[in-house]
Amino acid sequence: MNRFRQLAYFATLATYFVIFMGGLVRVSGAGLGCPDWPKCFGSWFPPTSLSQLPPEIDPSLFNLTLAWIEYINRLGGMVLGIIILIVMVMAIRHFRKIPRIIIPSLVAALLVAFQGWQGGQVVASELRQLYVSIHMGVAFIIVSLMIYITQQAYYLEYPDDEKNSVYPRGIAIYIGFLWILTFMQIILGTEIRSLLEYMPARFPLLPQSSWLGRVGIISYVHTALGIAITVGAWQIAVKIFRESKAVSSLVKQGAAAMVFLAFLQVIIGAVLAIVGLPELLRIFHLWVASLLIGSLLLLYSAFIQYRRSQ
Repeated sequence: MNRFRQLAYFATLATYFVIFMGGLVRVSGAGLGCPDWPKCFGSWFPPTSLSQLPPEIDPSLFNLTLAWIEYINRLGGMVLGIIILIVMVMAIRHFRKIPRIIIPSLVAALLVAFQGWQGGQVVASELRQLYVSIHMGVAFIIVSLMIYITQQAYYLEYPDDEKNSVYPRGIAIYIGFLWILTFMQIILGTEIRSLLEYMPARFPLLPQSSWLGRVGIISYVHTALGIAITVGAWQIAVKIFRESKAVSSLVKQGAAAMVFLAFLQVIIGAVLAIVGLPELLRIFHLWVASLLIGSLLLLYSAFIQYRRSQ
């Protein structure tokens, strides 16, 4: 049991690393750092100089830094796939009669296999916007599943963890709704990011700080939704702390993290819009959103466990 939970937890951390690398690939423009798939410039390891390129490859496509960023992203995804596969095998072996463990483990394994195949389609399509958004969306579903599996494994060991707590009626529904809104917000952000990549070519004379205003109504929807999520997170946290009794430490930490990450996300978004999209902040804008998704799912699972223990 403990080994399974530890492995699921490790898979969660590995998924967050791959999401971070995916963000780095995006902001650095390394999506085509390896122009072929699954190999990189016709080899299983990126070349280190122009002399190592195969003759059929255009030398102008080669950039050593971008090639290695994309390669590490792919390598991380492959290692993650192996870890999740082991999680699935252990779930089949030890938890085949426990739906809340076996079902998400099987779905996560299927999704990570799909993600590997779909990554090749992203490269083959030369970073088609829809494919990139699907790739990012699936990554967030995978990390949500791994958090859920880890937490359910914990509750199998400690089934009475939420037994003495009392939470407001319907609070899990509010959290679930906020998770859906945050997921939609991330997909909108991915779309905006794709549109921004065309700005230098379309408006070469405009300063970078003005690009966001040219994206259109989607940027305003993204901003409004971000504020709505932050207000919603604050209201839910207030409801939890005011109307609950014997709040578990997991819920306390989850609620605090939810509010902190929601406010941090709005601040980073404001800096991105005002200062002009610094590269480093773009990565953290995405990564903080993935952590917010995780904190929401952690809370949702805790409230479901509370209802189960009543």
